[in-house]
Amino acid sequence: MQVLFTTPLEDEIPAFQSLSLTDAVQRTHDIDQRWKKQNKSPVALDFMVHDGEGQKLYTGTYHIGSSYAANLYEHMCYRLIERRMRGDEDRQQRDRLLHQLTQEAPAALHIDVNDHLRRQDEANQTWWSRLSLKARIMGSAAAGITLLVMVFAIGMVAVVSEQSNAIAAMHASYEEEQQMNELYAEAMAGDPDTAINVLQEKSYRSDQETAVLTHLLIGQGAYGEAMERTGQSAEAIANAIFDQQGIEALTDFQDDHETAIGHFELAYEDARYDDVVAVEDVPMNTERQEKLGYAYMKTGNVDEAKQIASEMSSESLNDHIQTYETLTADIEERKTQIDEEADADEPDDDQIDEWEDEIADMEAQRDDL
Repeated sequence: MQVLFTTPLEDEIPAFQSLSLTDAVQRTHDIDQRWKKQNKSPVALDFMVHDGEGQKLYTGTYHIGSSYAANLYEHMCYRLIERRMRGDEDRQQRDRLLHQLTQEAPAALHIDVNDHLRRQDEANQTWWSRLSLKARIMGSAAAGITLLVMVFAIGMVAVVSEQSNAIAAMHASYEEEQQMNELYAEAMAGDPDTAINVLQEKSYRSDQETAVLTHLLIGQGAYGEAMERTGQSAEAIANAIFDQQGIEALTDFQDDHETAIGHFELAYEDARYDDVVAVEDVPMNTERQEKLGYAYMKTGNVDEAKQIASEMSSESLNDHIQTYETLTADIEERKTQIDEEADADEPDDDQIDEWEDEIADMEAQRDDL
């Protein structure tokens, strides 16, 4: 089973990239635990579960960080268990899906599905079903009389009309969601053109539909069309291209559309760290911020690098900075020793040569950081 998130979570969960169910559940669990400790507000993530061949198995919206469920697996299980079943066939399909989800979810995160099903069945038993037969007959008679009176109530017409409108709106919303899910499935199964055509013909697109259209057009290399059709800036498209297709695709886009993101990422790729720190107005994310800190370190601006590492709480960047500082200090110490030895009355040339070799080795290590 594969999971496709159609709403991204920056630097945590990619959009339109299939993840194994096991990976998706573990990721959402880890993020959920971290967010709750940090008291972050829940965020809605739209997703679809498929069988890897485009066959949709489940769609929904998971609120990461909420008290409802601790991970994607729990969310789907709870929703399926709470769903009213119309008959034995629906119930069997639900139970099969619950079994599949539990099989592929990390074992440490399993819940007792049978216990939850039992408790839900008990909760579904209404006060009416618990009454005796005689009480239900009497209640039915009373209800029948009441219903006859209500049928002739003038206000009933307005209520029915309002309910009909609400049901119609819900049905339209459901059909629209179903259409989007079918488009996702078709695109994943190797037919992105159909999804693109449908989305392009829409006079109004939701943010989610715009994100889908952008993703599909970029996937076909239609970068200019992605800008034109979605109305997004070159920076936004450059960011999406880099996230989705990498540095080579960004290079092609940069040839026609100069962007700060393009200058930054291409300079970083070429190890032109002076150019990296010189680029202005770059839209930052966590990955790009860490790259900037690394570029500061490589250009000798250690204080700026430390500031970024501190703000990000980046252990990786901190480790690089510490190693960089240690090597730099050792290099300077060896240079001082060489100067002192060279000024001696009888300098030890062999020792100086040895220290120079050590300096060369340490400089190579520093360059390789």
